[in-house]
Order: sequence, then C-alpha cells, then structure tokens
Amino acid sequence: MKHSRVMSITAAWLLTVVTGFAQAQTAATPPLAGQACALVTQAHADASAGTANINHDGTPINGIPAPDISRGFSGIPRSAQPPLTMTQRRILECTYRFTEANAEMPYTLFVPSNYDAGKPVPLIVDLHGLNITPLQQILFDGTTDFAEKYGFVVLAPMGFSVSGGWGGRAGPPVETAQVKPGGDVRYSTGELSELDAMTTLKMIREKYNIDSDRIFLMGHSMGGAGTYYLGGKYNDTWAGLAPMSGAGGIANAEAAQRYKAIPMLIMHGNKDSLVPVRTSRRAVLALQAVGAPHVYLEYPEMDHEFWIRRGADHMEKVFLFFSMLSKRTNIGFVTAEMALPPPPRQ
Repeated sequence: MKHSRVMSITAAWLLTVVTGFAQAQTAATPPLAGQACALVTQAHADASAGTANINHDGTPINGIPAPDISRGFSGIPRSAQPPLTMTQRRILECTYRFTEANAEMPYTLFVPSNYDAGKPVPLIVDLHGLNITPLQQILFDGTTDFAEKYGFVVLAPMGFSVSGGWGGRAGPPVETAQVKPGGDVRYSTGELSELDAMTTLKMIREKYNIDSDRIFLMGHSMGGAGTYYLGGKYNDTWAGLAPMSGAGGIANAEAAQRYKAIPMLIMHGNKDSLVPVRTSRRAVLALQAVGAPHVYLEYPEMDHEFWIRRGADHMEKVFLFFSMLSKRTNIGFVTAEMALPPPPRQ
C-alpha cells in the first residue's frame, strides 16, 4: 500500500514536471497574432523527410540500391528523419495571408528558449533549395540546436513555392496573384518569392525584438542563389551571408561590389554534381578581386546536399561565423583614407 502511494505521488510529480515543461516550451514561442501556428509533430517531420534511400550516417540501407547523385535530383541521398531533438520539438509551423499572392503562405520559425522581449536577439533567415519545404529546411541537422545554443531566432520562409527562386529569376505571371500597382500585369513567380521572403522578415521583426545590427541570411542550393541575390539587393539589411552549395554565384568583380561590406561564408562540396563547385570558386574570385570579406570552405569528396543536411558539425560553422558578426563592430570596407599613417612627431 505504501509502495503504491509512493508510486502514485511520483507519477503525479512527473506529470506535473512534464506538463509544466511542455507549457514552458510552447510559451517560449508564441504564435504571431492573426496567424495560424502549431508546434511541429514527429509524424509531420517524418512525412516531410520523404522516402529514405540511405541511413542517417550515410551508409547503405540493406536491400535498397545506393543513391547515385550523378543522376541529378532523383539520385539525391535521403535519410529518414531522426527523433526530434528537444529544440526541434519547439519549431513552429505557421501560415500567414500573403496579400500579393492571394494565398495562405507557410513558414517555419524557431525562437530560443531564453528569448527575452526586453533584449534584442539576432535573426537568421534560412532559404530552402529546390523542392525543399520550410519544414525540411529548418530540420537540417543542428539548425535549431545551434540556434538555441548561440541564441538565434531562425525564420525559414516558403518563398511562394518550393521552386520560386527567391527573386533571382522573374518567372511567368501567376494567374491567381494580384495585379501589380500601376499596370495590368500580375506578380510573377520570382517577384512573389522575393516578396514572401522580405514580408516574413518584416513580420518577425515587428513581432520580436530583433537586433537590427545582427540579421543574417543563409541558404542551400537554390537558397544559396537566393542568398547571393537577396544579399546583394538588400545589402544594407544583412550583417553576414552564408550561401551553401549556392547556385548562381557572383558573376564578376562588378557584381561583387555589392558585397564589399558584408562578411560572407561560402561552403561547397567539391564532388557536387548538381551545382558545380566552380560556381563558388568563381564567386570567391570575384570577391577577392574587390577585397570583399569572405571565408571559403570546400569539402573534399562531399556531394550537393547530404554533407550539410545531415552534417551538424558543418552547420555549426555557420552559427559560429554569424556569432562573431555585428554591424556595430563591422566598419565596412576599409579604405586607405581610413588608415592614414600617424602624423610625424614634432
């Protein structure tokens, strides 16, 4: 009887602790007013990962032919979603009314548990690649764990569609979208993709106390192309950029002028058969030509995606890079006039 009572008290205590912890986790990331938000579930995360063709550690699955990335997108390695980490369980899947598109638009959001509305917090906008959803993007291994560790809010927008391109290419007009002001032409796919990214950024900045000196942009593949494009077009917004296996790149020294005051981390696998590594190497050449600050990491024997999607050790480098940066301590491109020698002694 005594043993039974102890067990009952213990069970009640555990239930109280677990319930309180769950409430604290939910309260740490309140949904935006007027928008639909829900915490991610393991089932939804599992479904988003698709059909696995390789183990999480990159080893073959018995009875399943090994993926061959030389076949293009159909050969990309895909592993099952592991059990969600404590931080991943706090990812919010949200939608908002995207007026220009006449549509409900999804995005995912992570807010660190130590968020204090009285203290400015850094923000990372995380752009997905082709046919990747915002949930898949924010579930790249380590993303939320390191956002929690280093204190970042992470926003992964849709960009209108999984193939929108983030504005780097116009695309056709969208029949269901609104007509652009001052004419009779509807918004294009690319325009809506860019607008979606910048609209969600504006919303998060209005809702949370975001440090305007520490807003960062990163992306993989098509999202890397978007990092180059949006990073250059809105270069007064970002404190740092990180394109990974980025398509598009930087065409020449003239184009690189837009990045002269923004530190950039470029990462690429040298066996990438979808976005050739020379794309990043050309971007580095252009940045070097104008003296733009950058770090280039090229990973031997790595392919297009698996090394970063299931490579938490590589993902942490992005967070470490951004953790060092702020507009407050970045004086921009240093010119000779800014470093004049001291006057001669009298």
